[in-house]
Amino acid sequence: MNFVACRAGAGTAYLFNELIRLVYLTFYVQDAGFGDTDLIVYARAEAALERSLQRAEDERVWTLETDDLPLFEAVLRESDRQLASAPRHVHLGARERLERFAVSGRPSPLPAAVRH
Repeated sequence: MNFVACRAGAGTAYLFNELIRLVYLTFYVQDAGFGDTDLIVYARAEAALERSLQRAEDERVWTLETDDLPLFEAVLRESDRQLASAPRHVHLGARERLERFAVSGRPSPLPAAVRH
């Protein structure tokens, strides 16, 4: 639902935060061995969110660009597969990693090699 709202131009700061959480949690579950989405998809989704957040700050418009939608669709598909296949402890571990990242001061949990 968050994705649908953001895609339709009805996003909010909270909904965008949830999309960021989705991208990073999905990455962490994949990093634990459950997923095969190309890492560049996560990096491009992260960059798309950064652009969208900048636009929201500048223009007060909380929406995703049409060209970026396939990235989030790919992350959502991967997340759905992970929910069906990864054990609960893997998801809990991903949440713990996200919490540690959130207080780390690092700009991204993604490997630097895929962000450039």
